[in-house]
Amino acid sequence: MRIYNHFVTILLGGLLAVGCQGSNENEALPQDRASLVMAASQSARVGQNATLQVEKIEDSRCPANVVCIRYGNVNVSYTLSQETESRQGILCLGDCGNGPQKTRDSTLVQLGSDRYQLVLTEVRPYPGTSPVEVKPEAVIQVKKF
Repeated sequence: MRIYNHFVTILLGGLLAVGCQGSNENEALPQDRASLVMAASQSARVGQNATLQVEKIEDSRCPANVVCIRYGNVNVSYTLSQETESRQGILCLGDCGNGPQKTRDSTLVQLGSDRYQLVLTEVRPYPGTSPVEVKPEAVIQVKKF
């Protein structure tokens, strides 16, 4: 019985140690690089004094369970602001009109003396993959130079 008690104590102690270990999912990434998941009309702080807002997401990509003549695209309109200065733009994935299909889109934005690189890597869910209507979310990486 003593061996069983020692075994249970060690097992519970190990589980407690693993359970109390910090999760990296909600930790803030370093100031110069972050990956943000944002729906339309949401904003997030970038670094110490800039804010990125997704104004709207327009998704016209061909649904996963349909055969389409053209692939379609998704446009993400954004505003990047810092103090009294702001810049607006659009990031696009898919058939964006010039060149091959884009699987990621990036742009450089200058605000005062700071430069930011915005990279649209994904808009989820992909049309036709969710049985219920889900508000689309853009995954945007932000890097400050």
